[in-house]
Amino acid sequence: MNYFEKKFLEVVKLPYIAFIISGVVVDLVTKYWVIQTYNAHDSQSVIGDFFRMTLTFNTGFVFGFFQNNPGISLVSTGIAIIFLILYRWKNFSLGNAWGWNLVMVGAFGNFIDKFFVKIPPGGGVRFGLRPSMPGEYIGVVDFLDFDWPDFLLFSRWPAFNVADSCVSVGLVILIFTMNVEEKKAKS
Repeated sequence: MNYFEKKFLEVVKLPYIAFIISGVVVDLVTKYWVIQTYNAHDSQSVIGDFFRMTLTFNTGFVFGFFQNNPGISLVSTGIAIIFLILYRWKNFSLGNAWGWNLVMVGAFGNFIDKFFVKIPPGGGVRFGLRPSMPGEYIGVVDFLDFDWPDFLLFSRWPAFNVADSCVSVGLVILIFTMNVEEKKAKS
């Protein structure tokens, strides 16, 4: 008895893999550009106070919760990626494939980013999990800094990146398409 009804490449087709790889490259290139261009934790206004570029480093989890847990964050992200791949493979008809692809772009982009020490501005990156001197940083590079109406726990929305955007859009697509599928099944 096979656990998976279809072969992996029947579910995750080559165009999907190419899209995921392209999205990860775009995410990592934007992060590298920001590291080369901006000082850590300094804000530069783009559209007044509404949108700023602010280079920050998330060593925690979603929305920056549980900072300074890079090891736990790295392992958790790796486990989440494996779970997502297996879940998608097993539940191949659930949700929109492009929603899944966007979530995977974000998961892989942020996961890969966790393996590098960042040295801004202009110092680039080096492979490693720990800074060796002042001015080096670990964690996921976040830089898109928007001011939203105050609600929940934030005075400003936490800075985010291209990978985070892909996860958010992908989840919205998945929630919407799964909800539509569920309503069709009930009719």
